[in-house]
Amino acid sequence: MNIIFVTGSDAAFFNSMLVGLQSFAERMPGQRLLVCDFGFDGAQAGFLRGLDVLLERPPMLASEGAFHCKAALLAYLRHNGQQIGPDDVVVWLDADLTLMDVGVADFAAVLTAMVSAGVDIAVCPEPLGRSFGQLLSGTHASAMAPSARIAAQPGMDSALPYVSSGLFFCRSAAFMTRWQELTQGKAYHPLFEQNMFNVALHEKRSAFVALDCEEWQAQGPSLDRIKLIPAVNGGRLAALVGDKNIKTLHTTSGAPGHLLIGNCRMTVRDIDLAGPFKLFLAEALRLHQLQLLARFLADHREALLRLGICRRAARPADGFEFVTL
Repeated sequence: MNIIFVTGSDAAFFNSMLVGLQSFAERMPGQRLLVCDFGFDGAQAGFLRGLDVLLERPPMLASEGAFHCKAALLAYLRHNGQQIGPDDVVVWLDADLTLMDVGVADFAAVLTAMVSAGVDIAVCPEPLGRSFGQLLSGTHASAMAPSARIAAQPGMDSALPYVSSGLFFCRSAAFMTRWQELTQGKAYHPLFEQNMFNVALHEKRSAFVALDCEEWQAQGPSLDRIKLIPAVNGGRLAALVGDKNIKTLHTTSGAPGHLLIGNCRMTVRDIDLAGPFKLFLAEALRLHQLQLLARFLADHREALLRLGICRRAARPADGFEFVTL
């Protein structure tokens, strides 16, 4: 079985994505995380191309936004010569995931469970336990109306669980094709790409392996309960909620007080990385992300300077500094 790890981003999210790339490199040595180009600028694309991880943007998606592009994941893989065979599984990781105490064996165990159960998808049911119908008819029902109309097809059971597309395992090209079909031509509205993922999953009542969302992508209220401790393997930090090992932290939340989003500047010794950032607001979690980013910038300093992604710092730092602008 071959595991193909994939993420994706656009230009505005590039800086934050580097945190995820570094966490993947440290936690998954020997593995490669491919990056879909959802709208990078030339320098950003060139940098990732130099790392041999860029999935070039298919011409048919040249004018599409990031969420339409994400649902066209299969088109990215095929355009870049990555065929999905019967022994392959694609693992999608949102670009705002920070990997914690997790390794290849954890992902392989999920794949083994999928094969044993004879299913093609492993995914995290929504952390609050809401059904598809409950989410579509909730607080944002008016904004969700376009998705609700599509979901109201005959045979669709709105009581089935709403699942996250932030991290998933898929070994079905047919499923990914259907996901893209459902999103094509749809106007942007909240969660439409994730809503259509749910339609593609539930319209035929497809069986799936259910992953613990808090364990696999802790987010929202779970972030308030995270405790960081030194991990046994290599001394890196692990994240716990109670006695549960958290495999990734997801920089997303529907509640206030969890995220820092804005224009910032990261100075690592003699170079600056400035622009938009999306990070955790909690100091301990944000510090961990910044330490990862500092190591990434130090490791790739020359290429980042040469391409103009980073600039020489007007005021070099002893270590690193992070400020909001």
